Amino acid sequence: MRHLLAPLIVVLFALAAGGALARPATYQCGEDREVKIDFTPRKAQLHLGDKDHTLQRVKSARDGHYVNRKAGYELFANKGDLRLREGNTEVQCKLKITP
Repeated sequence: MRHLLAPLIVVLFALAAGGALARPATYQCGEDREVKIDFTPRKAQLHLGDKDHTLQRVKSARDGHYVNRKAGYELFANKGDLRLREGNTEVQCKLKITP
């Protein structure tokens, strides 16, 4: 019995770690801007050009709300829609589906 328990524990840890893996998404903002974001339950990694920014998830009743106040970024993700604020500028984005 003990020899079966160790592999089971390893599998359970692997499944638990898999739930925290980043879920990548690409959004089209207007005609000329593409934004890549890796989502986890508590953070979003925003890839803009050659810079990466980590945003923390904050409590929100309706959508995924992520903030990095120091860098001046805030995003709201709701299904296939995304609103990205950079300082005082806000852009609307749509999830890009690639075949």
